[in-house]
Amino acid sequence: MRTLAAILAFASAGLFLWSYIVYPPLVRFMAARRGEKRGPSSAGRRVGSVEVILSAADEEGVIAGRVENLLAQSAVPGAAYRVTIGCDGCRDRTAERARAAALGGAVSVVEFPARRGKAAVLNDLVAASTADVLVFTDANTRFEPGAVAALVEGLQDPRVGATCGRLVFEAAPGAARTPETAYWDRETRLKEAEGSLGACLGANGGIYAAERALVTPLPPDTTSMDDFLIPARIARAGRRVAFAGDAVAREDPAQDVAAEVRRRTRIGIGAGQILRRDLWLWNLARHPVLTFAFASRKAARWLAPLLALAASAAALFVREWRPAGAAALVVAVLALAFARIRPALPGAIGRLYYFVVLNVALALGVALGLLGHSRPFWTRTARS
Repeated sequence: MRTLAAILAFASAGLFLWSYIVYPPLVRFMAARRGEKRGPSSAGRRVGSVEVILSAADEEGVIAGRVENLLAQSAVPGAAYRVTIGCDGCRDRTAERARAAALGGAVSVVEFPARRGKAAVLNDLVAASTADVLVFTDANTRFEPGAVAALVEGLQDPRVGATCGRLVFEAAPGAARTPETAYWDRETRLKEAEGSLGACLGANGGIYAAERALVTPLPPDTTSMDDFLIPARIARAGRRVAFAGDAVAREDPAQDVAAEVRRRTRIGIGAGQILRRDLWLWNLARHPVLTFAFASRKAARWLAPLLALAASAAALFVREWRPAGAAALVVAVLALAFARIRPALPGAIGRLYYFVVLNVALALGVALGLLGHSRPFWTRTARS
């Protein structure tokens, strides 16, 4: 047990170090080198139609503004443009308010009687679409002017099969802030570098686009991972996944750490599902850049906290390590329990607490996903 505890602890520390300290500057260096060598793109292709699709579940408070925001967008000149809202077993007035906000615009509202989850709704909307390009977004997201056009422009390069936009968290004046905004800014810089390599893994769920013919059905029980699986599968097919920095969307961040804990647990469940089912992502010989990016930024961050908790549990069986293992597990439990009172800790202490508690929540979610748990639908995260 001593050996197991040591291996788990060193593996966890190594994955944290690689993913957060070594990989970011390395991938930026690789992107810079790739940019110097890249030749001109192939001739652009014509996009004849664009459809924005989103799954909404009890979003009556924001759906009208979202529809108006999307109708204010335009695609590329000459391309037909429409919006489709899939109401996932809504028990409120989401469908009614979406139709009222359409005001005769090219908007379809599809009502599904039973709550099935985002993946099932997206599967149905994609299957019913005839558009050349699909833009995926969420009900609580706001597109900046020109966002759709910027996503579509990237897809005019025939080497590119999907584009990921830039998501900005923007808290309302006076609203409580979490360190999520700073964390997301760092993640965006990583996505930009990975996009230069053609492997922008993990698009922003609120703003990404794909060639419809390349989008394959998601497992219906997929938990919160459409924005990873759709681009990753397109990269697997040999097409590039590019970062469209001029396609900007804004969202309100989670109101507090308790809301973010629920979100991170949900992400962890989806991550565990991917680690258990999508073994093709580890095929370095078949798609080296894709696997390198996945292992370094996704898998390493999903597994590191889980291995840390496992190392702490294993240490309980080693007499001289028992106090350290017990202390680590107590800290993890207290961190989650403390989140229920929604603390707003300042400075470095707040950032450290935020990092610890969200990694504990992520680890629990990954463990559940690996064990076969699924959560295809959930209660929406409260936003500021």
